[in-house]
Amino acid sequence: MGATVRDREDSLVMSRTLPSFLAAVALALTAAACGDDDSQQAPVTTAAATTVAPTTTTPPVTTTTTTLPPPDPALAVTEYAQRGPFPVGVTTLQLAKGPLVEVWYPAVQGTTGTDTYDVRDFTPAAIRDLLTGDAPATFTIDAGRDAPVSANPEGPFPLVVFSHGYTGMRVQSSFLTSHLASWGFVVAAPDHPSRDLTNVLGGTASGDRADSVDDLLATVDLLTAANLDPSSAFHQSMDLDRVAAVGHSAGGGTVLGAAADPRIDGYVSLASGAFEATLPDTPSFFMAGALDAVVTVADRTRPAFDAAPRPSLLWV
Repeated sequence: MGATVRDREDSLVMSRTLPSFLAAVALALTAAACGDDDSQQAPVTTAAATTVAPTTTTPPVTTTTTTLPPPDPALAVTEYAQRGPFPVGVTTLQLAKGPLVEVWYPAVQGTTGTDTYDVRDFTPAAIRDLLTGDAPATFTIDAGRDAPVSANPEGPFPLVVFSHGYTGMRVQSSFLTSHLASWGFVVAAPDHPSRDLTNVLGGTASGDRADSVDDLLATVDLLTAANLDPSSAFHQSMDLDRVAAVGHSAGGGTVLGAAADPRIDGYVSLASGAFEATLPDTPSFFMAGALDAVVTVADRTRPAFDAAPRPSLLWV
């Protein structure tokens, strides 16, 4: 895929202006979309055996963990197209207000398995009963359901929260969220009842963009509580001083709203633009498709990028 990169200043160097975790998110996002099968795997090293803190239902696990090298902005984007050094786990949590939250995370070495979802399961029952054709509707990723969380010798993992688009659902971008998890991120994506596939098709969508912002920030609260809970599988696994928000389409508007929260250190806007008079003063990365006729570069994404406080990146 042909791509161009533009920054706020000709001399902008990502390693100096963006937090290292956001640089890695940006590169991994770009690589997942524009990967090259011939790219090289980034180097990893193996650490000594480490005991993983148990959950209430999982006995202690002794395993060999993989050390993730610090994000290196000098690496070619295509290197991040390869799967990262961590196996991936996936689990489902729930917000107190109701929506489900899918969480992908670095799992202990030796984790195997796949996780499959069927888009028809996210439609109202009356519509699902009509979808009896043989058109492919399932998607599978390499991830172990409810696998133990990896112990990282380099320290706890950054958190990424993901906001889906209109008529989307929490698992819509699992190819991307699981990819980020393999590079050492905990990634959490809530359903947004104000615009998810089930509620839009069922005529039951309620609320507005403010509700979706609340969903995303409530997800940060949920993972924060899990990080502090000794009985949680995620106990002390996350570095909540490093939190990024990623949003697709309508989710791009959601992350702009969420990024006003001081806990959000930066955001990535995919196929979206500006929905706020003033964009949050935090590092940002805008990605747009040159052939997107709905959210065009000229009318939506580039003006948002131009208005964004520095540092900001644009990838077309």
